[in-house]
Amino acid sequence: MEHGERKQKTLASFGSSCIDYYVNLNGGTAFAGGGPVNSAVIAASLGIRAKYVGAVGSDAYGAYLLRCMREKGVDTSRVHVVDGESALCEVTLADHERILGDYREGVLADFKLNEEDMRQIAEADICLCDLWGNQAEFFPKLKEAGACIAFDCADTPDDSRAQAVIPYCDLLFFSAEEDTPALREKMRSLQDQGPRIVVATLGSRGSLALQEDFVCCEACQPDAVIDSMGAGDTYIAGFLAGILNGMTLAEAMKQGSRLAAAALSYYGAFPQEGLR
Repeated sequence: MEHGERKQKTLASFGSSCIDYYVNLNGGTAFAGGGPVNSAVIAASLGIRAKYVGAVGSDAYGAYLLRCMREKGVDTSRVHVVDGESALCEVTLADHERILGDYREGVLADFKLNEEDMRQIAEADICLCDLWGNQAEFFPKLKEAGACIAFDCADTPDDSRAQAVIPYCDLLFFSAEEDTPALREKMRSLQDQGPRIVVATLGSRGSLALQEDFVCCEACQPDAVIDSMGAGDTYIAGFLAGILNGMTLAEAMKQGSRLAAAALSYYGAFPQEGLR
């Protein structure tokens, strides 16, 4: 590395991958998705060396998930192709909002990380998992190995799957409705469990972060609203990329907000053709 050249930062996403199957779009259209996959794709677009560690099925959907990740610059060298069906979530669009329906875990139901997976995850500057990752048992080992762990609780930070891993997390994300005294109290209680930064995304009301003090960020206004799928994952990716690149908390929040607004302007969690 040349003198003064900045080393490329790394993000290892692990946990769920899935097909988001839009039942009422063009007679049925499949998009690559899953929070860790979505965030890895967006992080790669921001110059982060992003890797997804997890599993896809041996079906056509698994092949599509792999192709999308590779085309977007995500390292898939630790993706396990497991005999069976890829995870799939049925999605219905109603007034540009995605309504999640039946979810089938497929090969993710029994998938577990191996030692090499965990070694590579722990080596990243930040690793990221989500509520549906089914890998809670490995968080103590990752923390012992020195991993910096980010976790997305979706809208249920009190879910038992989230509560099991929060003490091992450095950065914690969840979604809420609005900034209230009760929300701030909740964020403080979550921070007391271990994370140094807690972020609540508030949709059109912006976002709120807690480190030493609370920091507010207004939501950026989208140019168009087509589909809300993946906006939260995009915010997380933008935020983490900002932190990795030395931004302040407020700057990272603003980057996340800007990218999340842009994510509303296309179908699926990130730009892709879709599979019919």
